[in-house]
Amino acid sequence: MRSIQRKQASWRGPIIFGVVLVAVIVLVCAATYFAFRSSGGYTAVKLQPAREKFPDIQVDKLSPLRARAVNILRQQYDNPQPGPFYSQGERQDWCANFVSWVSRQAGAPLTNPHSGGWRIPGVRSLETYYRNAGKFRAANSGYQLQPGDAIMYDNASRHGEHVNFVLEYDNGKVTTIGGNEGGVINIQQSDLSRDGPIRGFGLLE
Repeated sequence: MRSIQRKQASWRGPIIFGVVLVAVIVLVCAATYFAFRSSGGYTAVKLQPAREKFPDIQVDKLSPLRARAVNILRQQYDNPQPGPFYSQGERQDWCANFVSWVSRQAGAPLTNPHSGGWRIPGVRSLETYYRNAGKFRAANSGYQLQPGDAIMYDNASRHGEHVNFVLEYDNGKVTTIGGNEGGVINIQQSDLSRDGPIRGFGLLE
């Protein structure tokens, strides 16, 4: 009698496991089927948000230098390169390197206050350059930003310590383009009064 009970116990476990496994498989298949039907027969794909359109700037009304800078910015936005391209191969935060590279390509190269080279990798060194060159304006100076000027943000701003270019400006509302914004070249629209502390502006000319 005991041997019969042992045999029953020995095969009862695998049978229960098999029944549970089949039930789980059926439930998964049913859930997949109804999800497929409810989505119209297609798997839902989460689309990436569209990039901001480069603004239609009338470059013929700008100075030759500012027009060149805007055209270069448009080219780089349409055909962006990875960060090291603008940083002489260095893998580092590259917002200031992007400003340095574009300025040089436009015909207004910067001068690193420490090395003398054209590339300035940091926002604070960039501010030093603009001050030494007489091209720095305080955020509360009343200066009207123009395409190609740079905005330098303080570490406490919503951007962190950062710099980008002005594309359009109208009564405190600004459209900017910058490198290393989310790891790419990006266009943003913002209200300077809400961006947080701004270190100042760097004039292209």
